[in-house]
Amino acid sequence: MMQTSLYTAETTGAYKVASVPEIGLLKNLGIREGTRVSITQRYAFGGPLLLNIEDSFFVAVGKDVATQITVGRIS
Repeated sequence: MMQTSLYTAETTGAYKVASVPEIGLLKNLGIREGTRVSITQRYAFGGPLLLNIEDSFFVAVGKDVATQITVGRIS
């Protein structure tokens, strides 16, 4: 599975989180290794990503954090 930064991933398809930085808030938001995520919206000018977590709820993640999350495409 080819891996990329969540921030540079395409907005189509679903991804499996491969690695997450040691930021406690991410775990509380449900973003852990193995979590299924999809990018719902990418805001302009280096803004945040709106993520769909496990087809269950939505979370916005800033560019600085999203660049540290590694994902692999699953569909």
